[in-house]
Amino acid sequence: MEIINEQQFNHHKLNTVFHDAGGKKVVVFCHGFRGTSIGPSRHFVDIARQLEPLGISSFRFDQYCSGNSEGNWFASSFIDWVQTTESIVHHFLGQEYQVALFGQSMGAATVICVGSDVPGLTSFVAWVPDASIDPYQPSGTGFAEEDGQRVQDSFWTEAHAMNIPEKLKRCTMPAYIIQCGQDEYVNSKNRKAICDNTQHNHTIDYFENYKHSKWTYDEAQEVIERSITFLIKNFQ
Repeated sequence: MEIINEQQFNHHKLNTVFHDAGGKKVVVFCHGFRGTSIGPSRHFVDIARQLEPLGISSFRFDQYCSGNSEGNWFASSFIDWVQTTESIVHHFLGQEYQVALFGQSMGAATVICVGSDVPGLTSFVAWVPDASIDPYQPSGTGFAEEDGQRVQDSFWTEAHAMNIPEKLKRCTMPAYIIQCGQDEYVNSKNRKAICDNTQHNHTIDYFENYKHSKWTYDEAQEVIERSITFLIKNFQ
């Protein structure tokens, strides 16, 4: 059962989709920068539908100012992304769900930040997380523009100030991390910052010839299969 709804989290009205498998296991999906709840190439939808017959529910949502949620994209805030995701996680933990997180790009960075602060998570999957260790150079205009969309500079200054590698070091739950050698957004220095701060129960799979998220069908299926296997393994 897929329930499309408008729900309030962190004082925002968000567009949400709950894939209800009927049990008490749930994966919360976090989309990337300029993304939506469907994920890159609709992979989040496909994964959620594969998890459902296995008894694992999924919760997909558009962050505030993204997709069909309220707000203007220009006002997007990385701190708000983290706080909103934490609000959703606490919602499910309060209902005695086992909760895993699944993020892509800046959604993966969000997952790492949440994982460092919220106890009791089962695991998380982080596709191509951006450590954002490079200090953001202000544009002079107060905003950054990408593919016709503008967002305030503070989104990126907040991400840098969050110290994502240090957050990863504090994540005690199992983690599965994907990195790509031809990533056009996350450079080698930022990938190394992630590698250097993984813990003993964190696994990184490195795909030398893969881009950030624009994968071929076969490439994507390999990543999806490994991610699903990891999630299943770490639910009780």
